Amino acid sequence: MSNLEPPAPPQAPAAAALPRPNLPPPPPPVPLVGAPVLYYPAQPVMPAAYPATYPAWPPGVAPASPWLRLGCFMLEGVLAFVTLGIGWLIWATLVVGRGQTPAKQLLRLRVINESTFRPAGFATMFFLRGIVARLIASILIPLTFGILLFMPFWSPRNQNLWDRLSNTLVVTDPHDAWRAR
Repeated sequence: MSNLEPPAPPQAPAAAALPRPNLPPPPPPVPLVGAPVLYYPAQPVMPAAYPATYPAWPPGVAPASPWLRLGCFMLEGVLAFVTLGIGWLIWATLVVGRGQTPAKQLLRLRVINESTFRPAGFATMFFLRGIVARLIASILIPLTFGILLFMPFWSPRNQNLWDRLSNTLVVTDPHDAWRAR
């Protein structure tokens, strides 16, 4: 009864024995009309581990956390109230050219231009960021029922709407890296 073993399964022919058709490679897929075209730059603007690896930033400089930015916003209101607005305006006039406001100076924060990685100047801080971007934000924030106020929590660089509109970034500057420049 040793002849009751099952037969061996049939083997496929060797790869060399199969004929290979001489076909050209398939054409690239054609995007659908109206479909969004995704663009992925060859080198991202800011890598995932940006505080440690971004070469253009001085040591210790990193994007400010959303909570620190919220605290700065609240401190700005307190300083304006305590100084009756006039002291805040004088102080702001002195530090705005360095990409700071009075509260940002106390908390060691700085607004930098995303393209040049230099502190935002007076025109950017006052006109573009302060007036134009805030005007647009004051229209868009109510339209989204305030959801855009939480933008720093989902933005990879913790940017708010007026940061994106003015091409700026709020960073921590613990060693006052741009002061000497």
